[in-house]
Amino acid sequence: MTMCKISLTIVDDKVKVESPYNNEFVNRARNLRGTWKEGAWWFDDSIIDYVRELMTDCFGTTGEVPYDECELLVSNFSDFSGRSPVVLFGRTIARAYGRDSGAKLGDDIIFISGKYDSGGSVRNWRTEVEDATFIIKNFPIPSLELPKVKAAIKEGWCEVKYPKKKRKAEDIQADIDKYKAILSELEKELNDAQ
Repeated sequence: MTMCKISLTIVDDKVKVESPYNNEFVNRARNLRGTWKEGAWWFDDSIIDYVRELMTDCFGTTGEVPYDECELLVSNFSDFSGRSPVVLFGRTIARAYGRDSGAKLGDDIIFISGKYDSGGSVRNWRTEVEDATFIIKNFPIPSLELPKVKAAIKEGWCEVKYPKKKRKAEDIQADIDKYKAILSELEKELNDAQ
């Protein structure tokens, strides 16, 4: 398992939620009277079921049980957002702070090609992403079940990349032994051919 960035824990009589930034989650957390402090959201434990529902809606998991992560390869993506970041699947892709500020990539975004920048007017500035191909790293596998993610995968502009699993030492040794035997046979065949 990879280290999970989404978690819900009970601390005394409070619910503590840690997660990557997600604008929808932040807005709805405020409606549930959540408070942001010490790098986490805190809620009264009497509304834990509503907090779980919110987390499942936004992240596909509450993080109460460990989950695996993957990467999403997004191709040919274009979008803009007035006076706010461009967000995809709850993750900030790029964020501008004004018309001439340029834009900065969100956390865990690896930009491969295309363009991200700021634009618009002084009062109505926007974040712009154009014909972009990028990777969203550390994406929770349970979030693949979110409707927008499933639709993007089906449409073909989003591809899931699963991490390579670490092999056990005995499996590696078995492959080494197998290939040594093949190499030995090939060397014998080469000597016989000469």
